[in-house]
Amino acid sequence: MDFDGSNDYVDLGHSSAFSSSSSITVVAWVLPEAAEDNKHIVSKGTHVNYTTREYSIQGPWSNNKWLGAISISSDAEYTVSSSNNATLNKWSHVALTYNGSNLVLYINGESEASSSVSGSINTTSNSLYFGDHVHSSSDYYFDGKIDDIAIWNTALSQSQVQGYMHKVLDGDESNLVAYYKMSDGSGTSLTDNSSNSNTGTLTNMDNSDWVTSYAPVTDLNSSYKTSVEAIWSMSGTSASDASDGLTMTVGSALSTGNFAVYGNNNTNGTSTSDIGSVGSTNRTGRIWQVDESGTVAGTITIDISDATSNAGHSSGTASNYRLLYRSGTSGDFSSAATGASISGDAVSFTSVSLADGYYALGAQSDASLPVELTSFEVLDTRDNGITLHWITESEINNLGFILDRRTPTIDWIEIASFVTDTELQGQGSVSHQTIYTYTDNTVTDDETYDYRIADVDYDGNKEYHSLQLMGISPASIPITYVLHQNYPNPFNPITQIKYELPKASLVNITIYDMMGRIVNNLVSSQQNPGYKSIQWNATNDEDKPVSAGLYLYTIQAGQFRQTKKMVLLK
Repeated sequence: MDFDGSNDYVDLGHSSAFSSSSSITVVAWVLPEAAEDNKHIVSKGTHVNYTTREYSIQGPWSNNKWLGAISISSDAEYTVSSSNNATLNKWSHVALTYNGSNLVLYINGESEASSSVSGSINTTSNSLYFGDHVHSSSDYYFDGKIDDIAIWNTALSQSQVQGYMHKVLDGDESNLVAYYKMSDGSGTSLTDNSSNSNTGTLTNMDNSDWVTSYAPVTDLNSSYKTSVEAIWSMSGTSASDASDGLTMTVGSALSTGNFAVYGNNNTNGTSTSDIGSVGSTNRTGRIWQVDESGTVAGTITIDISDATSNAGHSSGTASNYRLLYRSGTSGDFSSAATGASISGDAVSFTSVSLADGYYALGAQSDASLPVELTSFEVLDTRDNGITLHWITESEINNLGFILDRRTPTIDWIEIASFVTDTELQGQGSVSHQTIYTYTDNTVTDDETYDYRIADVDYDGNKEYHSLQLMGISPASIPITYVLHQNYPNPFNPITQIKYELPKASLVNITIYDMMGRIVNNLVSSQQNPGYKSIQWNATNDEDKPVSAGLYLYTIQAGQFRQTKKMVLLK
């Protein structure tokens, strides 16, 4: 919906559904066309003093800052503002949350500002407005486009803000009290798409103000709404957030109107169905639906470990992988691209022109390989020790493993074997996942090391795997804080969470359910810098098993805070 900045606004009147004294969330997609002070996107109340106001999201101000405000009934109005990162003529997602003790402003799913505030939210009988701030002396009208406004009577977590950001809501979500898709298309009434039916009235507006917004929010097929992410103008050339293994990047920032929203069917494993004649023998069970607007061409990268537990991982070279595509939910896939490069177990496809439809990863597999190795990583580094970690999804006649090492001056030498080290003994023939760990205690702090691994079958045949670790040092310290995606994911019942600390920090790692309730505090301790990991066995703080479903895990280390999603299967 287009607001002219002169006198356009929507009057929603007053409803008790709009007011919540304890907690609230207000979100909107916004495309500003001018940066001016006091211009309000959403405003509940009038500007006489704090007792006549409830909450608002504003901006961008003339200093290019977004702002959120809330009035506390026993005190005053409190505000939080972003850095001066607002961009004219581009869509941004703005969210304000208050939980009774903390006021947070999120821009495009990232926490921009927060403030410790306590007390009950002021409640009034004054109207809710979109695009207008009613002041005692004059009105302040927003200039630009607004889309997809939602109000909740609870404080959404950051992961929930991110999870809903690119989705068209169903309208019956828990604690959703008002929702405006702004899709009426004509007339002077604005439909409330929640169950409360609080219709708004367009003032000084007509049919010309109903415009196609091109905000990166869309209604995906109901089976493909897991981990919905997007790439759009504000993403720039950075990689998009991952939808369970799939990320997108573009060479230059997209213009407004060009975007892609994508989610997946929450399915792991592999499949041989619907392959057609695309030069692949299997594909991921996980399929991603893409809804594209305009023109989007770039690089698609799929991390096999995050996408599936065994997607032909033993192929080893990028050209063995295909990006598969079909236009509908059924039928054979065709080949959209051949793998251009591979790093670890992440395969990249370049110069992909996206289309509306469904994508999967196809691979040529080699059934003769006795061991399917899906992960080979550094678990930890410390003085005089490097701990290695690898995972197999299945083993055939596997006696065990041989571990080789080299340095810049010394070629590959065997440093450990299943013959002498029990940690490297194989499982014979199994179809379940096995996790191995080995610590190399014969290293020095002033050297770097490469590692490779081979398995040996019952006939004495040795098979080296394509996964290698390069440039590892026991004294190496991460450059930045990092929280990795858990692996495996989905999982049952154990998964591993890896993280990196560039300096000594007080670390808290917490598991939450989708309602934001604490399930388990995995870590709460002061830790030295380094590469770290922790396992979760799908139990709560009382050591009782939890039910299958979607969970969140959050790390707080110093000022660094990040949340990711994981799926527990039963």
